[in-house]
Amino acid sequence: MEKIVWVIGSDRLEMIEAQQRINAAGSMRALCLLSFDAVKKAAQAQERGEQSRISTPSLIVLDYQTEKQEDFASLQLLREQKSLGGVPLFFMVGKRSEELDEECYSRGATVVVHKPFSRAGIMRIERTAWQHEATKNYEKMLQKQAGDLLAAKEIMRLNQQLQSRNQLLHQIFGRYFSDNVVEDILENPQGAVVGGEKRELTVMMADLRGFTAMSETMSPDMVADLLNCFFEHMLQCIAKYHGVVIEFLGDAILAVYGASPESVHQIEEGIAAGIEMQNAMRTVNEYSASLGYPSLEMGIGIHSGEVFIGNVGSEKMMRYNVIGQVVNECSRIEGVSVGGQVMVSANMVEKAQASVMTQGKITIQVKGISKPLEVCMVTGVKAPYDSYLEKQEDTCILPEQLAKGISCRLRCIEDERIADRILQGVITHFAEKRAWVTMDDEDVQCLSLYSDLELQLCESEDGRQQAVYAKIIQMAEGRILVHFTYSNPQFAERMKQEILAIR
Repeated sequence: MEKIVWVIGSDRLEMIEAQQRINAAGSMRALCLLSFDAVKKAAQAQERGEQSRISTPSLIVLDYQTEKQEDFASLQLLREQKSLGGVPLFFMVGKRSEELDEECYSRGATVVVHKPFSRAGIMRIERTAWQHEATKNYEKMLQKQAGDLLAAKEIMRLNQQLQSRNQLLHQIFGRYFSDNVVEDILENPQGAVVGGEKRELTVMMADLRGFTAMSETMSPDMVADLLNCFFEHMLQCIAKYHGVVIEFLGDAILAVYGASPESVHQIEEGIAAGIEMQNAMRTVNEYSASLGYPSLEMGIGIHSGEVFIGNVGSEKMMRYNVIGQVVNECSRIEGVSVGGQVMVSANMVEKAQASVMTQGKITIQVKGISKPLEVCMVTGVKAPYDSYLEKQEDTCILPEQLAKGISCRLRCIEDERIADRILQGVITHFAEKRAWVTMDDEDVQCLSLYSDLELQLCESEDGRQQAVYAKIIQMAEGRILVHFTYSNPQFAERMKQEILAIR
């Protein structure tokens, strides 16, 4: 939609030239008012609500020389019109000086521009007109939501809230984005509308393992306290490598690398950030232990490719988001990771300019995609990043044999839904985070590598054994190796008793 600009002056040739330059921008249409009477008629039409005859301006440009000759009569008239309140006001001058600029600003000018308009001057006019219209639309939305607030005083209060909210948005976004990204989202005209662009970016998903089940045993304030500590340390690592946090998904984080202008090597930056995030979990768990909270584990998946990034939603509500098949694939990569791992697509490792250290390669089948995806566990990225994964305790320890097998029931979990079918198994070997479970070949065939399981012991006296959760990390004939994503003290104590019995 075109933005209307009123241009007020007495020199017809200058006004025609100004009109042509404004119209040439393509997004604006200039209306020239060549006399005080013309200004008066236009202002009165606005006051009577006759916008169909003379369009409401998004910006007004006054010729300083004309106004001075007429003792600023048009300026005074415009100030008296309530319908024009808040419309940005520009003065155009033939020759600028510091004294002249100060006088124009003292009379209410938003900007002083030189005539004839330069390209920069036209861009300044266009930008200010866009911002004014965006603010007007937001104000209309607030007024609609506050339809029962009829008093003018209350409407003024809401407008003041709008200004405070804009300042708050700058402060909040400034904690997670670079200054340039904040400006792009909040200041540019395009940042206030739905839309975006396709870009090659690196996507990261990080998720706490078993936190949903763990939170059931904690009070809400404990959950919030622990999550705040977790997010604080993770965001520091993300920001260090110019990552942009898109959103929090409960106890998970979605971030991208390459969206910030400061980003140089997005693949290496994403990998280095993921490694430091895993290392930072040690500090998070030290805090957790100091307050008697359970220990936390996090899985991370990283993938790169073409995505859409920008504002998604409607004029009433939108958010900055990233969308595309790469995001879906990244979610699947993150889903196969266990606590302490940074899983990265193999093609990402190949494209990295810095040397990336990996530990094995696996192939996963991504839902909705016929072609399998190769994934590597990353343990470090060399100079100039020099970021290496700290040694993870227990992740490589082979489970110890139990004094006797312990019967258990297993159910598959897919898309956060627990299957109805119950499978039978026997735990034969156990370590703090891993266990071998022997099963019938038929039941093993019902399972998939890297799928999630709910596991319950069968020996509870009252038949109500609290469940633990695990991920299948290895499959063999007649048995599976699981990595526990969430356990509980009763289960750990039962396994400990069996280990002590054999020693």
